[in-house]
Amino acid sequence: MKFNKHKINTVDINQAKKSVFATGIGNAMEWFDFALYSYLAVIISKNFFSQVENDEIKLIFTFATFAIAFLLRPVGGIVFGKIGDKYGRKVVLTSTIILMAISTFIIGILPTYDQIGIWAPIILLLARIMQGFSVGGEYAGAMVYIAESSPDNKRIRLGKWIRIRLLYLVTFLLRY
Repeated sequence: MKFNKHKINTVDINQAKKSVFATGIGNAMEWFDFALYSYLAVIISKNFFSQVENDEIKLIFTFATFAIAFLLRPVGGIVFGKIGDKYGRKVVLTSTIILMAISTFIIGILPTYDQIGIWAPIILLLARIMQGFSVGGEYAGAMVYIAESSPDNKRIRLGKWIRIRLLYLVTFLLRY
C-alpha cells in the first residue's frame, strides 16, 4: 500500500468553523457548570452538610465532593473515548452535554439536608460523579472531533480555539 504524503484532507472550512464554534460553546458551558460548584462551596456546605457542626468540616466535605468529580474525569475520558471510536464523536458530545445538563439540573432542584436528610449529600455526590464523568468525556471528545473535522492545514489553529473560548467565557461568566 502506497502512502501519498501530498494528499490533503478536503474539509469545508466553513463547516469546520461551525464545528469549532458549537463544540467550544458546549465545552465552555460544561466547564462553567463544573466550576460553579466551587464558587458556591460555602452555600452548598451549609445546605447539604448542615448535620456537621464545624464549618471547616462542612467545607472539607463540600470540596471532597468536588474532588471526586475531578478524579472521575479520566474514567469518563476512557469510557467516552471508546464510545466515540465505535459510534462517532457527535454521539459522545451530545451524550456528555445531556449528562451534564441532567446532573446540573439535579443539583439545582435538590432539596437540602434539612428537608430530606442523608439523601441530600448522597444525591449531591452522585450528581457530582455524573458531572466529572461527563466533563472527562466531553473535553477529550471535543478535541478529537475538532481535529478530525478540520482541514489538515488549519487543524492546530482551529483546535486551540476550544481552549481559548473556554477560558474567556468561564472567566467572563464567573466575574459577575
